Amino acid sequence: MGILHITLAALALTTAQAQTPAQTPSQILEAAPEEVWQAVDPENLLVMDLPSGTMLIELRPDLAQQHVERVKSLTRQGFYDGTVFHRVIEGFMAQGGDPTATGTGGSTLPNLPGEFARPVAGLDAFVPLGRDNRAAQIGFLGSVPVGAQPATLPGLLVEDTVALWGLHCPGVMSMARAGDPNSANSQFFVMFGDNRSSLDQRYTVWGRVVDGQRNTRRINRGEPPARPTPIVRMRIAADIPVEDRPAVEVLRSDSETFTAWLRSTGALSSTGFFRDVCNVTVPVRVNKEITS
Repeated sequence: MGILHITLAALALTTAQAQTPAQTPSQILEAAPEEVWQAVDPENLLVMDLPSGTMLIELRPDLAQQHVERVKSLTRQGFYDGTVFHRVIEGFMAQGGDPTATGTGGSTLPNLPGEFARPVAGLDAFVPLGRDNRAAQIGFLGSVPVGAQPATLPGLLVEDTVALWGLHCPGVMSMARAGDPNSANSQFFVMFGDNRSSLDQRYTVWGRVVDGQRNTRRINRGEPPARPTPIVRMRIAADIPVEDRPAVEVLRSDSETFTAWLRSTGALSSTGFFRDVCNVTVPVRVNKEITS
């Protein structure tokens, strides 16, 4: 084949590719192979029933082991059942988990040390996908958005450690505390907005709402609200009979499908820059149905 024919063939291929419509985010998810969906361990799935409906929350012990164990322990005691969201600020967060509803109460268990960041080393679930103007590395642990320091940092420091931390984006669950960094006990909050600049690495992120985030909009606002919204019941999915238990799967962030989906939504540029990671809601399936 001559040079002219090769050039024409290449041009035809380029034209055909250009004319092929790009897949929409929904089409990418619908075509995703089964292996890119990661089942959430029922032991690390929190089921929170509110008057407006149920929220399913993925727990991440690999990000904050002691805080996750505390939430699970108190949940299994029935500690949170009937407690209210006593401090709810529009665009910011809803705080609950205080049996006195005053913001000063807690459990009889000892306070927890802060787990504001952890080393990246040994955390195989973290795959850097890009960067933004706040973190050199951005990725996800399951549904939870995380940031990390540059991978090259150890060469510049005495301590051979690259830190990773949870990002305070909408739907993220974090632990409340007093002025002492090591004073978290039972109170927690669910994020409404992007408050990374004021909360990241100062408060402990321990999970994220993967289904039912719409129910947070119905939590009554106020400090305190005139009519506080109660937590009707909280359970660990592993304690629910199998036939009644929700089966939750999260799209794997280390898959080509995830990267393709991010780019199709415009969240991740071709140069690896996240325009707004807090606008990314990781795709989830509940009982095999794609919900986000």
